[in-house]
Formats: sequence, structure tokens, C-alpha cells
Amino acid sequence: KDQQVKSRPQYFVPSATFKGLGKDELSEEDRPMPAWDLATANFQNEFRMLVRAARFRGASRRTVPRYVDTLELKNEAVAERERRREEVPTPPPVRLAYDVLCWFIDVVFEDRPIQRFWFLETVARMPYFAYTSVLHLYETFGWWRSPQLRAVHAAQEDNELHHLLIMESLGGDQRWLDRFFAQHGAVAYYWLLISFFVIDPKWSYNFSRLIEAHAVDTYGEFADANEAKLRKLPPPPIAVGYYLSEELYLFDKFQTARRNLPKRRPPCATLFDVFSNIRDDEEQHVLTMQACEAWSEGGAPPVPLGFNFNSNLEEEDYISKVTQTGEGREAWIAWGEEVSQSANAMKQRR
Repeated sequence: KDQQVKSRPQYFVPSATFKGLGKDELSEEDRPMPAWDLATANFQNEFRMLVRAARFRGASRRTVPRYVDTLELKNEAVAERERRREEVPTPPPVRLAYDVLCWFIDVVFEDRPIQRFWFLETVARMPYFAYTSVLHLYETFGWWRSPQLRAVHAAQEDNELHHLLIMESLGGDQRWLDRFFAQHGAVAYYWLLISFFVIDPKWSYNFSRLIEAHAVDTYGEFADANEAKLRKLPPPPIAVGYYLSEELYLFDKFQTARRNLPKRRPPCATLFDVFSNIRDDEEQHVLTMQACEAWSEGGAPPVPLGFNFNSNLEEEDYISKVTQTGEGREAWIAWGEEVSQSANAMKQRR
């Protein structure tokens, strides 16, 4: 165990680095369990952390990298970036929800950028959970169906999840109060966004567009303000595993604005690359949400449609794919003979 601890890079959070490290911190019950068991275990753990925080003994579950406290982000600089970009037309209820969220983030997370990003990513996942939930409900009731849209939102959530994991690897979730605000705020925004989507989908998509645009400004300002430091720090393993993966289907899926463009394959050599990549990811979310909002108002869909009982395949392409094997060719010929016999029988009856 001591050897493992010594081998951990000091710029990473212990137990959130490489595969195999920190196994002693995992519970033997680390598997799906009844909700009561999960809730009880989590409550007991968080209550212990709350007591420690109340006694000023620290409530961190892991050690935060030393350089985190030296990173800077100024609220006014982010606000100035927002003022310089084109304003997004927004319904009053959506604007109110957005302004409250931004005000809260500015007040609670001032001068704590990594914790701010962790909170922001926790909340940023909620729209995609909410959209998928409502779309499942619509499909179940037989009202409306678009598996392609659900697939895009699932890919968006996966991208935000990896942003969240990167912030956790940098220690963004270590304060008890930060976790309390983020988790409870995320649940509240989940139901708010479901309400928006049910009232009018463009309300929800507009809210996501605002949040993602705010994230672009925030990450962009952070990367620029800390560029010199970030270029001297290596990326967390979770970021390398995500951006340099050989399986980037979901990464490509959510970037609907790049459907006819070369695929993004960003570098991931330094921590500056990581935050630049996240900034660019958020910009792609903005474009996807903008396209979804326009679609809900009568514009072109952001994804190809047609995934129902009818297929997008042309007849020649269908036949080519079906008859690639001997078994497929035999089935195709037998089916063709059956169709021919049925047609002849109908002619005879006439």
C-alpha cells in the first residue's frame, strides 16, 4: 500500500488516477443495490463529512492537487465575454432560471474555478436526462418518436459526464457544501427542465443553449487566464482516456453541426489542451441546442430522421446488404417466390 501511495503523481487526486490505484478505498458492496441501502450508506457517509466540516476538521474525501488553489477565474472577465457575444433571445421564465443559476455560481464559487466547473458540469447534465425522460414518455404514450434525437441527447450527456469526471479528478467535488448544492440543485433543475420541455421544447433547448454558451465563455476565459500554468501540467488520465480513445462514436454523435465536416480529433498533451477541448465541446453543444431549438420552431432537423418501421435505405442498398451471405440470398429468393405466387393468385381471383 505504501508503495502505491508513493507512486501516485502528486498533481493527481489519489484514487482518481490510474487503473488499479486506490482499490483499498472501494467498498466490497460496489455494485447495484436496493435504493434504501444506497441512500442509507450515502447519508451516513455525507453526515460524517458534514460533522467534520462543522468542526473545521476538513471534509475532503481525497487530497486536492496543490496547484488547484493557484488557478484563477474572475467573474467580471466572464461577464465581459458574455457581453461581447451576440445575445440569445430568451423567454422571460427561461431567462429568470438562467440568471438565478449564474448569480448563484458567481457568489458561491468566486475564486474557486475547479469547484465551479464541477458544479456547472453536474447541472449541465440535467437537461439531457430531462429531455430523454420526456421523449421516452412521449414514445410510451404513442405521441411522438425520434430515436435519433434521443441518441444525440445521450451522447451529449456522456460528454458532460466526462467533463464532470475530469473535474472530480482535479478535486472539484471535495467540499461537503459544494456537493450538497450541486446534487440538490441538479434535481431541482431536472424537474424545471422537464416542465419547460412539456410546455414548449424550445424553452428547454433555449435554456441549454444559454448554459452551454456560458460554459464556452467560462472555460475560454479560464484557459486564457491560466495558459502559462496549464501548459506546464500534464492532463489527468481520465481526460487522456476520453479524448485519445480509439472509440469516439459518442464523441462524434453529439456534434451535429459537424456532420458533414472532418471529425474532431483534439490533442490532449497538457492540462491546457484539456480545458481547450472542453471549451470546444461546449461550443458544439451550443450549436446542437441552437439547431434543436430551430427545429422545434419549424426549421430543419439537426439529425437525419426516418428511424421508424420504414428505413432510410434505398432498395438497391437493402438488397445488396441482405444478399451478402448464402443464407441471405436463399431467404431473399424464397421470399421473392412467395410474393410472386401471391400476386399470381390475386390475378386469378380477379
